[in-house]
Amino acid sequence: ISSSRFKIWSDTIALIRMVPWTGVGFGEVNFAWSLTPFPQRPIAFFDHTHNLELQLAVELGLPLAALVIGLLGVGLWSLVRNSLAAPDANLNDARTPAIGVSGARAALVMVLLGGIHSQLEYPLWYAYFLLPAACAWGYALGSDGAADDASNAGAASDRDRAPWLAPLLGVAVTLGGGLAMLDYQRVVVIYAPGEGAGSLESRIADGQRSVLYAHHADYAAATHDQRLAGTALAFRRAPHYLLDTRLMMAWARYLAQNGQTDAAQTVAQRLREFRNPDADEFFTACEADGAPPFQCLPPQQPVPWRAFIGR
Repeated sequence: ISSSRFKIWSDTIALIRMVPWTGVGFGEVNFAWSLTPFPQRPIAFFDHTHNLELQLAVELGLPLAALVIGLLGVGLWSLVRNSLAAPDANLNDARTPAIGVSGARAALVMVLLGGIHSQLEYPLWYAYFLLPAACAWGYALGSDGAADDASNAGAASDRDRAPWLAPLLGVAVTLGGGLAMLDYQRVVVIYAPGEGAGSLESRIADGQRSVLYAHHADYAAATHDQRLAGTALAFRRAPHYLLDTRLMMAWARYLAQNGQTDAAQTVAQRLREFRNPDADEFFTACEADGAPPFQCLPPQQPVPWRAFIGR
């Protein structure tokens, strides 16, 4: 456990105290945390709290988070009960469930490892951790030690009535994966263009129409040296994915150029709290003679993080 864990947990608890009932919104913890004054914040940019329960509490609010955590607890108890009661597989007896005690308990261990990991990290926010954990969970729940022959026979009968279901689901997953890969190529070409890929502006514009990965194109548009057709859209969406040094500097300049001086100075103040070396040049102008630029002055009216939504 690094020292930054305790700092981010402390900041998360402070955010929960600010909005205990409704939370900051699903997926908005980085946005709210980065734009809220925390002078002693960790210098790294976090987009998760590195703890599942705190993540749910700060994003969903305490009442809804308690409901979700309670349901997870009920599901986990069912998982433990079924795994411990699972009968050993008897391959010579067709009436015995195919899921044996070793398989059910192995699935239980997989889920528990993911749960323990989620107390210090955020693995369940990634599909390649979440989906295997969900499959292992369902696998173990299917090993019901109290199941009798009649229920097993009924399950077999259900499978016989819909033999096409499993293949259909397999085809759907395969097609979905293929479409996701094609959609991803719309943003890959922004950063790794091939021959005949077109101008950067056209690649960014096409990437912003991506169904799943438009945030990568939004980041490219927001941090581009020149204002593009999709710049305004980029700044409405990109900060909600992950605010980092480069994006915060670009956003502050954009807000200042559009006459939103207090908002620009607020973003600059929050950026200064991160003490990131990549922002040193941005603040070097504050040491020069003459009138200081916007990032060197405090806002006359600090802007709360919720007021930045849609800017």
